[in-house]
Amino acid sequence: MNRWRARLVELQGDSHAPSAHVQNVQIVQKSQSPLTSEHIEQIEQRRELVTAAQDDTWTDAQEERAAIIEYDGGAPRAWAEALARLDPANPPADVPLPRWQQFIDDCGRFLDLGWANQAEAFGWGPRDLFGCDRERPLARYDHMGLLWMIQGGKLVALTAQTATIDTLTGSLLAYRRVPIGSDRIVLAWELAS
Repeated sequence: MNRWRARLVELQGDSHAPSAHVQNVQIVQKSQSPLTSEHIEQIEQRRELVTAAQDDTWTDAQEERAAIIEYDGGAPRAWAEALARLDPANPPADVPLPRWQQFIDDCGRFLDLGWANQAEAFGWGPRDLFGCDRERPLARYDHMGLLWMIQGGKLVALTAQTATIDTLTGSLLAYRRVPIGSDRIVLAWELAS
């Protein structure tokens, strides 16, 4: 029985002593302290954490995928965990399913072929590789990270400033890394479903 229900039973049990009711109610009222803005902020933070945990449950399968990506692919742990959350069957809004699956395959090949270590050594960050436009992920080439540009091709060279992609048509595509400063650019795993 919770304390409020126990208190209610106690109050109801003293029906023959009306003054006891008043005294008990006064005690309950005095024990409550007013909520300060600090208390309200703490409650809201806890609520946000619980909501985030419910929305973003980390599964054993995701943990296994992250470990494989990190150790076999040589990816930094943060990239591994983020990539492990990508669901090939659930593309974000504005990304067709085949294009989404191709992107995930390209990410996998990038890791399998050991490019993650080289990219990290050259200073390529997550936005340089996995970034895209928040509202129109496939329409803004100037906001696309390298892995969005591969589109089934093969990465054949990587330097600190450029990448060379052997496209499906057999031509070579030069991708130039530029500073990404737009707040419109998000990582693939941050796109809303």
